[in-house]
Amino acid sequence: MIDESINLNSSNTSSNESVTNESVTNESVTNESVTTVVIKNENIYNFNKYLIIINKKMNDQDTSQKLTVATTVILEMYRVMVSSLLVLFVPQKCNDHVCSMSENMVWMDSLYNSGLVVNFITMFSFIIMYYYEVKRENKLITYLEVNKSVASDNETVGRVLENLSVEKKENILYFDKAYQKMGYFILFMFAFNTILSGFVVYEYYLDNQTTSTYITNILFMITKLTDVYSTVNTERNIFYSAYMKGKVQFNDVDPNKKLLENVKEANVEEVNKV
Repeated sequence: MIDESINLNSSNTSSNESVTNESVTNESVTNESVTTVVIKNENIYNFNKYLIIINKKMNDQDTSQKLTVATTVILEMYRVMVSSLLVLFVPQKCNDHVCSMSENMVWMDSLYNSGLVVNFITMFSFIIMYYYEVKRENKLITYLEVNKSVASDNETVGRVLENLSVEKKENILYFDKAYQKMGYFILFMFAFNTILSGFVVYEYYLDNQTTSTYITNILFMITKLTDVYSTVNTERNIFYSAYMKGKVQFNDVDPNKKLLENVKEANVEEVNKV
């Protein structure tokens, strides 16, 4: 009888332990499910937050302008190369065949060597010009903005620049002047390189392909050089964009870059008017 009682108690204990274990297991599974759901919700929230940030950036004037600059520069690097290295890329005759790239790199007479050297000087000059061009454009995009409600003449823009700190103002003027100098220099180098390369390639004239390629490669950069000239041939405070079409002019200070004192004065004036 006692043994039966013990067995019965033991059975009840085992049953209770089993129920307890099942309860713990179910609770653990429930907690894991809740945790998983919370993590998924957090991930969705973070993803949506990043999408909102990206969308704001894409709609931001500064960001879209900088993307335009980066894309344009990448595409123009090919044009710079083929229009500068004319001695390498224009088909020429080597005995009874078309010269290969490696054959075009071989040093020969003084005229040919001069043409090759000037080709590379021209290409590196373009790269330096693009450096100043991009730096100038980024300064304009960062510190200034396009405002059609503000006058865009030299004197008005000069007064507008006073809303910037001296350092930022000098930064803009420095890169604008450096770009102007490089712009005029590259116009000279391109013309000189084109004439000299013409003498070189016609010394080793192949056929009509020589003429067509020579002219095509030159025309690759004519539009760009025309834009450069119209951008740099301006008064001191006239800042045309080098990349945005229609010769967009930066003529106002970005509200986020205005001097704090000027912002305070503007707020005081508004309060006084009220």
